[in-house]
Amino acid sequence: MMLQMLMENYLNNSPVNDQEKNKIIPKGENPIKVKKSQWQSFERKMQRVYTFKRTKTQEAFVVDILKYKRESDAEIELRLKNDQVAIIIHALSPNVSEIETEAASDIDKIRKDVAYYFAK
Repeated sequence: MMLQMLMENYLNNSPVNDQEKNKIIPKGENPIKVKKSQWQSFERKMQRVYTFKRTKTQEAFVVDILKYKRESDAEIELRLKNDQVAIIIHALSPNVSEIETEAASDIDKIRKDVAYYFAK
């Protein structure tokens, strides 16, 4: 219903006044809910730290990341310390691009797969 009203106004080229705009999308309500990411983004890199309870799970994750790194176009850096694995994805362009964001998404999927496989 809201999309239909929005498109009618757009296609008819009629200006939308403030009252009509409030009818389409109520004040304070966003039409899209953004899922929060645990990846930290900087100008030329993205990073995230994963914590593991079991060493076997951590080792499997690292092996899968190394396999993924071989096939990926993204520049991926691994850092290991105790029960944590830090992943840093460096941008090859001046800013983080789609290649890096896809790599971050794939790494999250790898973490879920490893957690599922080694679940008790």
